[in-house]
Amino acid sequence: MSSNVVKRREAAILPVEVTDFMSHAKADNTVRAYRAAWEDFTNWCDAKRIDPFCDDPSIIAMYISFCALGGLRVSTIDVRLAAIKKSYRYKGLNDPTSDEVVRTTMDGIRRKIGTRPNQKSAILLDPLRRAISSLPDSLPGKRDKAILLAGWALACRRGELVSLDIEDLTHDENGIRAILRRSKQDQIGAGTEKHIPYLNDKIMCPVTAINQWLSDARIISGPIFRKVDRWGKVSHKRLTDQVVAVIVKRAAISAGLDPKKFSGHSLRAGFVTQGILNDVDALGIQAVTAHESLDTITKYQRSAGKKARDVVRKAFGE
Repeated sequence: MSSNVVKRREAAILPVEVTDFMSHAKADNTVRAYRAAWEDFTNWCDAKRIDPFCDDPSIIAMYISFCALGGLRVSTIDVRLAAIKKSYRYKGLNDPTSDEVVRTTMDGIRRKIGTRPNQKSAILLDPLRRAISSLPDSLPGKRDKAILLAGWALACRRGELVSLDIEDLTHDENGIRAILRRSKQDQIGAGTEKHIPYLNDKIMCPVTAINQWLSDARIISGPIFRKVDRWGKVSHKRLTDQVVAVIVKRAAISAGLDPKKFSGHSLRAGFVTQGILNDVDALGIQAVTAHESLDTITKYQRSAGKKARDVVRKAFGE
């Protein structure tokens, strides 16, 4: 390793209080993704006896080519590049990922392997109803019912769902007002207000499901969604967002669907897609989902295919 690299590393050492704040600048999921991406890059460098901070763009181009040949998606390689960029900038070094050789290589990767996302399927209302009806009348069953219905009604991300505390809910005669303290658009934690109304169908009513779970689990403060052990004891710790994905996959199986096609995001996607199929206008959907742009909802509209089918029917004179 050159003496210049060592000096630059030493010069980049920051006070603990600064690095602590910097560590909170990104959402937990983003931090985990960057950490895993950087670890993969450094392992690759170690295998080739290369300094990961060598400041050589051709090395980065070689690495992303290796990733592409290994079958990684473009979106995953983009995360790897973002992690490398952040690591270099954090050390006060020049960003090698912006070099022309890296950008050209990445353009070639995009053209060769494509950029179509591996998008998970949406859970629509009928499959959701089948899944809910199959849940056992037990504490875990009541918790899972509350998670599925609340996640669908709030059209929130799984991380937002498990972050909910009792203190974030306000009950009135109309239903529940929920404050999501963290979201993709609200990383500073100002809070996003959402509303869940009572439904006439008590079996599918999210408010009823949430209240039943909280009452039976005897939760009066702190995290709403928690682990339940085999003896029916409710933990004080909140569930992780990964558990939500497992619950959704189990729901997909109960509904007779392929669990590989579903994830925690399927609840949010299901609300949006069902809203489109039910002719809810995009602005109305956006009022619930809090998407920053209507363009995102338009993508769901294309995926739902309703508009395209209507156009074809009209073209046939129907």
